Parts: sequence; structure tokens; C-alpha cells
Amino acid sequence: MTIPAELTELLRIKDAPLDAVVYLTTTDLVGHSNVSAHAFTDVVDGEYILLPDLFAQKTKVNLNEHQYGVLSVAWPDAAHPWIVEGPCNIFQWGHPANYRFHALKAGEILAKWGDWEQRESFDSLPEELRPRVVAQRGVIVLKAEKAYRAGA
Repeated sequence: MTIPAELTELLRIKDAPLDAVVYLTTTDLVGHSNVSAHAFTDVVDGEYILLPDLFAQKTKVNLNEHQYGVLSVAWPDAAHPWIVEGPCNIFQWGHPANYRFHALKAGEILAKWGDWEQRESFDSLPEELRPRVVAQRGVIVLKAEKAYRAGA
């Protein structure tokens, strides 16, 4: 599915980040969920949402067990947040360049987004939201299968 233009614009890398904070929810095989907050996102090919993996250990464990994620965007319009659901995975350093997740290859994604700070400065975040230690482990990828406004 193609992500709606309004949502794509909200999630693309911009000069001034923090126009949207997103929450990625994943679950393990038993059903225990984990919610991780992300201030940095981008959209590829109109259907994939990318997020830098900055110490998302429980998210990584969950995605190794159950490759599905739900992304919610509750700001700037908290009254009607966007919800995006679909298959989700992580491209990590060490994956073969031709490792695929749907139509995306690890080598291509990591070459362009593997050092996210070259594209979007983590220093642009307010200090209270900035990661204490920046060590990007890879790139989280969610393929949009459903996108809708909650409560709309």
C-alpha cells in the first residue's frame, strides 16, 4: 500500500526534526509488547517507514520472534493519531548486502541510512530527548500494509 501523502510528509527527514514523535509497538511470541519512542523517521518508496535503531534491544528481540509492528503518530494531531501496521524487521550491520526484507536490500538501506546522523543531526533534539549515547545498530523497517486515522 502507498502511505498517504499527509503522513509521508510528516515522516520524511526534514531540516527541523521533532514535528512528529512516533511510537513503534512490537510483541514477542508470548504476546508481551514493547513500545519504543522515535523522533527520527523517513519514508522509502512510498510504503516503507525507516527508523534508526538506537539501542532498541527489546524491539530487536521481539522482531526476531514476530516480524510485525504497529507505528502510531500522535503528534501534531493528538486528537486523530495515525496508525500504520505491517511487517517489520531490522537491517543490522553484519547482514549480507543482498539480504532482503520485501523489496528492500540491507546493503542499500544501510549505505544511505546506516549512519542516520549524517542525514539528520541528533543534536537538533532538545537535550532531554537526545539519546545519551548515540550508537546506531541498524535501521528498523516497517512495510505499511494498513494506514488509518484512529478515531476519525
